Amino acid sequence: MHSSPVLRLATHADMHAIWQIDADVFGEDVYPGFFFRQAMDLWPELLVVAEREDRLLGYALGGLGQDRSQGWLLSLAVRPEARGFGLAEQMMLQVEQGLLKLEVERVRLTVDPANPAQRLYFRLGYQQLAEERGYFGPGEDRLLLEKALT
Repeated sequence: MHSSPVLRLATHADMHAIWQIDADVFGEDVYPGFFFRQAMDLWPELLVVAEREDRLLGYALGGLGQDRSQGWLLSLAVRPEARGFGLAEQMMLQVEQGLLKLEVERVRLTVDPANPAQRLYFRLGYQQLAEERGYFGPGEDRLLLEKALT
C-alpha cells in the first residue's frame, strides 16, 4: 500500500463505487444501488468509506432499528486486495461512533456462521445472541451478534 487509506463519510459521488464493491465482494447477494442512496439520506453519518488515491477500498453501513436505542451494522465490505490492513475494524469503529452520537446504546449485526469476519466482531466486543436458521431464507443461517456501546 502506497499511501494510507483515508476514512470519511460517503457522498453521492461514491454511490456507484460502493455498489460495485458490494457486487465484487458479495456477488449476487447484494443490496440494490438505490438502497445505499436511501441509507445515506436516512443516516448520512453511518455510511463510511475507506479511500486511497481516489479509489474506494471498502465501506461500512450502519442504520437504526425501530427502537432508536438499537443500531445495526447493516453491511461491511472490503476489496480483497485491501484486506488484512485493519480497514474493516476502523470503519466499524467509525460507524459505532456515529451510532453513539445518535444516542444508540446497542449495535447488532448478523453474520454467516462460516464467515471468518466473526473473529473480528468478537474481538471488538460483540457477543452472540442467537443463531437464526433460515434468516434470509433456506440455507441462509446467520449468527445474531450484539455489542453494548454505552
